[in-house]
Amino acid sequence: MKRLAVSLCLGLLLACAGGRTVAAQDLIPWRHGAVQPKGDAGFWYMAAEGGFAKQQGLDMKMLALNSDVLLLKALIAGELDSFEASPTSPMIASSKGADVKILGCSWPKLAYSFFSRAEVRSVADLKGRTVGISAPGSLPDLVARTMLRQSGLDPQEVNFVVAGSDAERIRGIVGRTIDAAISTSDFGARPELGLKTLARANEVLPQFVRTCVITRGELIRTKPDALVRLIAAIMNAYGYAVTHRAEVVALARRVASLPPNDPTPEANFAEVIEQKEVSPTLDIDMAKFIWLRDLLAADDRLDAKADPATMIDASIRERALQRVQPVTKY
Repeated sequence: MKRLAVSLCLGLLLACAGGRTVAAQDLIPWRHGAVQPKGDAGFWYMAAEGGFAKQQGLDMKMLALNSDVLLLKALIAGELDSFEASPTSPMIASSKGADVKILGCSWPKLAYSFFSRAEVRSVADLKGRTVGISAPGSLPDLVARTMLRQSGLDPQEVNFVVAGSDAERIRGIVGRTIDAAISTSDFGARPELGLKTLARANEVLPQFVRTCVITRGELIRTKPDALVRLIAAIMNAYGYAVTHRAEVVALARRVASLPPNDPTPEANFAEVIEQKEVSPTLDIDMAKFIWLRDLLAADDRLDAKADPATMIDASIRERALQRVQPVTKY
């Protein structure tokens, strides 16, 4: 852990530009949400745990919940100032009048696989079987339904059950309480689980954005400078993470309480780099949001005429880019 602490301190000096180091009493309190930590936690938690938020003047506290649906509820209730998760629930809420905005997207690609027990032959073979999700309307739920349709199977032909977080859904497959589930692909690096990879979501659904930073519109109006600091911290954190494997892996193990022999942090890092699954500049691809709008509209979750541009505020990201030296290639 000494190596992690030293490396993170060096990262702050080398990776961050703009802004100044502030005294602890000057830090702005900030509550940021994410899904339950697992093998990819080194990326998600780097801004808060690696000192990047503090360098931008934020006292960033992380709150982990089981799904993006719960994170959205916490944000609207004022229990969070922002969160990093799927943009689908915020898009639906915004189309119905909720004052929530998307600021930028950290994971423009899905890092999920459709896992099952060995006897399931294919995604289409899930007809009549049980598929675990984190919550109705959550990202794993939507990805599972979309991948089923891509395989020619009506989602109504499977039985969906709420099975908790990614790790809990995997335990459900291993324990034979469910037949299949969408979970992060790094679980495939654990052969002792006996998982079968039916399909990789990134290959089947390349247009599906995994994760964006979400906040309330009210905070854009009242605390824009704090949001700029937040986005700058997240940019710096991801930029540092993609070039510091050992630190990302060590942080994931600590935050997610993973044992030393668990290979998922290393597997996740390798996949992120190989597939370029994260965006240190938090790019906003409007074509992908239009695709998401059409997908959600086809499922009667929002109006087909809803304009994704009204759900996004790019001004905070543009200001944040002026505070950092973003990593654009890795």
